[in-house]
Amino acid sequence: MESPGLPPETLEGWYALHQLYTIDRQALRALTPDALRDVRCATADSLTKLTQFDSEGWSAVVSLIGSTADVLLMHFRQTLDDLGQVQRDVAQLPMMEYLRPSMYFLSVTELGLYQLAAHGQDDPQHEVRLRAERESPNTRRRLYPRIPADMPYVSFYPMSKRRDTGQNWYTLPLQERSKLMHSHGLTGRRYAGRVMQIITGAIGLDRWEWGVTLFARDPVDFKKLVTEMRFDEASAKYAEFGDFYVGKLVAPETWLEGVSSNG
Repeated sequence: MESPGLPPETLEGWYALHQLYTIDRQALRALTPDALRDVRCATADSLTKLTQFDSEGWSAVVSLIGSTADVLLMHFRQTLDDLGQVQRDVAQLPMMEYLRPSMYFLSVTELGLYQLAAHGQDDPQHEVRLRAERESPNTRRRLYPRIPADMPYVSFYPMSKRRDTGQNWYTLPLQERSKLMHSHGLTGRRYAGRVMQIITGAIGLDRWEWGVTLFARDPVDFKKLVTEMRFDEASAKYAEFGDFYVGKLVAPETWLEGVSSNG
């Protein structure tokens, strides 16, 4: 019998930082109209530069709705050092004087290669399969994701796997976990074209173990997808979820105009 507790192989891509803030509206209201305009304009210029897309990563602004935070800043970069520079750049934004950190989540885009476990630990074609997986276009899309042009709604949440007595994900044999994750993945595939997801691994980087960032045209699809996935055994028995943060992608100047008008 296969010994339990073996980790799956993984592939990693861009480092990711999710920054959640609440707005100090009382402090904003204390500004004169001219001072508020100066803060908004200076922040818009700098934040717009950060959100320009290129092959080395991207950032985005999500105006949150019905969440415990007001705004989500998402950043994806090639290296941890690059991400550190983005964090320093954000800290210098004039608007940061009026934002209060709610949560930071550090992780890296990840693809768990559970399907390789189905071939066993002594698979003679293991290296061939691993190389094919690493070079596939689907893997590239998952490790170096782009913002979908026609999916403006965003849902972000952290999650971990349970380690309770009788429900310990990490003591299950690797092939059993592989079967559970295969079933879990089939649910997600039914939403292809309706929901795009970015999975980031955070073990060793954050108290939560993974982050899930979803994009959709219709935010109701978040509810439908997550509901279906919770009936999969991988989630029903072994998943722990953090808070969900839902909102809409906006241009920096659009977000800042909304902040100013509601300040």
